[in-house]
Amino acid sequence: MISTKVYFTILDYFFFAIVFIVSTAVGLFYAFGSKKNFSAEDYLFGGKNLKVIPVSFSLAVTAISGSAIIGHSMEVYAYGLHAWITLFTCVICAYALQYIFVPVFYDLQYISSFEYLENRFDKSVKNIASALYVLNAIFLIPVTIYVPALAFQEVTGINLYAVVVVTGLLCIWYTAIGGIKAVVWTDVFQYILIAISSLVILIVGLQGVGGIGNVWDTLNRRGRLTFTRFDFDLKARGTIWSYFLSHTFILINHVGISQSSLQRFLSLPRYSDVKIAIWGQFWLCEVILIVQFTIGGIIYTTYEHCDPLTAGLVKKVDQIFPHFVQEKASLFAGFNGIFIAGIFAAGLSTTSTLLNTISGTIYSDFIASRIKKNSDGIFIKSVKFIVAIVGIIAIALVFLIEKLGTIFAITMQCYTLSAVCIFGVFACGILFRKINSRGAKCGLIAATLVVGTLIIGGLSKYPDPVLPLLTDGCNFSNGTTESGIEQQIRFSENTSDNSSIPWIFQINFQYYCFIGLVINLSVAYFVSILTGGNDVKDERFLAPFLRRTKNAEDTLIDPTIPPENLP
Repeated sequence: MISTKVYFTILDYFFFAIVFIVSTAVGLFYAFGSKKNFSAEDYLFGGKNLKVIPVSFSLAVTAISGSAIIGHSMEVYAYGLHAWITLFTCVICAYALQYIFVPVFYDLQYISSFEYLENRFDKSVKNIASALYVLNAIFLIPVTIYVPALAFQEVTGINLYAVVVVTGLLCIWYTAIGGIKAVVWTDVFQYILIAISSLVILIVGLQGVGGIGNVWDTLNRRGRLTFTRFDFDLKARGTIWSYFLSHTFILINHVGISQSSLQRFLSLPRYSDVKIAIWGQFWLCEVILIVQFTIGGIIYTTYEHCDPLTAGLVKKVDQIFPHFVQEKASLFAGFNGIFIAGIFAAGLSTTSTLLNTISGTIYSDFIASRIKKNSDGIFIKSVKFIVAIVGIIAIALVFLIEKLGTIFAITMQCYTLSAVCIFGVFACGILFRKINSRGAKCGLIAATLVVGTLIIGGLSKYPDPVLPLLTDGCNFSNGTTESGIEQQIRFSENTSDNSSIPWIFQINFQYYCFIGLVINLSVAYFVSILTGGNDVKDERFLAPFLRRTKNAEDTLIDPTIPPENLP
């Protein structure tokens, strides 16, 4: 039977407000309580003396994000349990970061990771990659704002756009005033909140559906235990190959090579701490992922015979999660407020991280060299202004994001484009000695154009058809019922095949990263060979296992020295 909508109570609003008060208090403390004046190093790296535990939590909660909390659960609900492979790609990613990529950046200690590209190749490569990173991140921020706003609208009925504006302005404010320390310590609080609220939902939800055995049986009965899709169909969603060939590299870029992650790694005083942080963040992420996959199964089991989307109780599949918590998984009065606050916490964390790193990247890569008398005072004022401008642009872009597909798909496409561009060009420099600046630019531009075209062209195709969503257990307001078979017929009529769309645009978005990286690395290598090849000026530009000198770590590189003048 279809229940009526249930909205926030006074206690829900009270607990929800507590999260914002704590987040704001942390920002105020690090803005006014610890130091009167920030240096650039304090603002971006916390003085490079942060502790490994809070940094691990910060890395984890930034990787999780609100889109992951809702997105992974709803992916299980709509498409099955294929995302479980992420648990294995996380381990591969951790090893790659520890032994290949992070040592290079930690050795060099650049303020901006893109300085590596200037010294390894030339300034034009740096500028292109930096600009693409900033543009991609600006398009990702609206997703991180939209997710909590969508959840909040579902349980309060408050206008989505009003929530977006208030959320965005709050995040802009506490990011600008507090710097990286405010972001890191707010992340610690937010991870704890996310973990506790998710575990409570898991426990209450399992009790409501009769245990994990019933969840497993239901997923199996409805074809959602998608474990063994080994087919190499480029149109298919959720195959093992799409995860190992694409998601692994997206993950390496997102949680390891991105400016936001490197900023946290470089805030630690020793590389031994960095290794702990790498594995710490992955184990913390694994816990949340397992919980969210299970919650997705619980939600589907709960609504097996009465899908809220089809029944008209929600407008988007991504709103089913907060609807479920509001209706079925509230442990006590006010718990709904805590849960939605957890979604907001994850979204605020990712948003604040992106704002902080984008501002530092824009200043260091595009503004600093044009200022004659650079100082910490000018730096702080500039990055705060940049945070405000970027934040306002991102708020405006939310109105575009809501017209696109599911949160999971939108997020993955943003991460894919970033991996193809940013990870691709860094991989060229770190893994291939012979690649030169001409090759790096050609590979970067070619891959960006191809994947960008795939993403834009793919917008014209119909969404991937979801697995069965039934309504045979619903009682509709007009007194009639609609069988699951009738609902599936109607669903099929409202979707269509993509035969009229060129085959290239029918490729599933989960393969875009693999395609883009193959193009990037191949073009870069062959163009480099054709234009005379290259040899690095300093072995520390390469991954440790590729360095020819055993003591390459003994020679630090001064980023102010042009590559041609390096010994």
